[in-house]
Amino acid sequence: MSHTARVGVFMLAALVILGVFIVKIEEIPIGTRGGRFRVKAVFPSVAGLDEKSAVRIAGVRVGIVESIKLQGDRALATLALDRDVVLHEGARAEVTSLGMLGDKYVELSPGSPSGPVLPAGATLNGTSPIGFDEALKSFNSAFSNIDAVAGSLRGSLASPEGEKRLNEIMENIRQLTASVRDLVQANRTNVDATMANVRDFSETLKTELPRLADKLAAFADHLDALVAENRGNVDASIANVKQVTAEMRVTVDNINKITGKIASGQGSVGKLINDDATVDNLNSTLTSARGAADSLKNTLGRAERWHLDMNMRAEALPGLTKNRALGVLYNSRSAFGFDLHTTAERFYRLELVDSPVGRVNNYTQTITTISPDGHSETSIQETQRISDNNTFNAQVGFEYKGYTFRAGLFESRGGVGVDRALLDHRLNLTLEAYDFSRDVKPPHIRFETRYFLTRNLFAYAGLDDPVWAQQRSVLFGGGVTWRDEDIKYLLGTVSSMGSGK
Repeated sequence: MSHTARVGVFMLAALVILGVFIVKIEEIPIGTRGGRFRVKAVFPSVAGLDEKSAVRIAGVRVGIVESIKLQGDRALATLALDRDVVLHEGARAEVTSLGMLGDKYVELSPGSPSGPVLPAGATLNGTSPIGFDEALKSFNSAFSNIDAVAGSLRGSLASPEGEKRLNEIMENIRQLTASVRDLVQANRTNVDATMANVRDFSETLKTELPRLADKLAAFADHLDALVAENRGNVDASIANVKQVTAEMRVTVDNINKITGKIASGQGSVGKLINDDATVDNLNSTLTSARGAADSLKNTLGRAERWHLDMNMRAEALPGLTKNRALGVLYNSRSAFGFDLHTTAERFYRLELVDSPVGRVNNYTQTITTISPDGHSETSIQETQRISDNNTFNAQVGFEYKGYTFRAGLFESRGGVGVDRALLDHRLNLTLEAYDFSRDVKPPHIRFETRYFLTRNLFAYAGLDDPVWAQQRSVLFGGGVTWRDEDIKYLLGTVSSMGSGK
């Protein structure tokens, strides 16, 4: 297959892939999705939710978030749902996420099937989960309360004033026992009279006990008859009483073990009460935990501000003719890579570039031939090789007031570039200069005008290497870019297709 045919096949495949990506990313209504209907949902907050985020019922994807706008102090989201979804009166919407740090999506509760069916355009009430910052505030507040309690215990038990209070309590107990002893001695006469009454009662009981025993025997006979009639119920009740008694005995044993360990200073609570060093260690641990929570909050905050843009483009250079002596192999260029934005002003670019111009290297080889008669002849043979056809871009960029300044490797050669954004970033002007060390008319200059037809699809034209007439050419081409939210949506779609949902 000729090189032109390979380029044609590559461009055709790229256009097919581009078409599929555009259909997926732009949610062009095709097939069963052509009849989607729309409802609205009002949320207190949609932090983390973007346009084209998934809408799910019971975890199954049934639509997308078509648009989000502000309505007063609340967020109004328009949801595009598949036509086989039926919502009833009482349906609700909730912003949730896939896992702890997963992507945000809208979970629908379709309402009771016995209720009336909601028409298209209905407005649902939405709820939002507690934010991560609020959870961290609650976590910090809990640690502050624990720190305050630990400080109070240490101040009460470890200070000289606390020791004085304990001595006062022991003295009060001693005085109380002395008062009880004095009280008993002072009421000795009353105690003797009580004992005399007890003796009289025992004498009376001695005479009345036989009659009481007869009555008890008669009652026992009646009770035996009653028990015989209800033997099954009595056995079950006694078994329940035994079980409850055994459980209570186990509970009392556990309480005794716990209080014994606390009193002897064993375990965390025992050490907290009896050991000053444990209180100090607890305070130190709480301080470290607070610092770790702040560090985790800052780290996650920085990671949430990063976003990734992936790019794929292909262009034609009709003015560039094949010239092996100059290293020109064909008249097209393609690239694939990504931009990693770590802050609002700085990003890093890495791209693989299939360049039409390779570097020409000349090699000289000396060949000596010896004939049968011993005569030798020496010849010099020069060969030419072209390398560096597959190159890469590795650049760092800084944005300042609508301008973007880049520096690094351009097609594996050092260079610089500047971009100017116009028309609310729909039109970009680019000027690049690189390969300052080439032998003929350095550097390589490239001028490009890029226009975004949609948020993801762009076309561009320009002039390549205008200072070198043999390699000068106009250029035109197109490409596609995937923003951070587009990549998340596309990966979620592929995952759903792979799991059969």
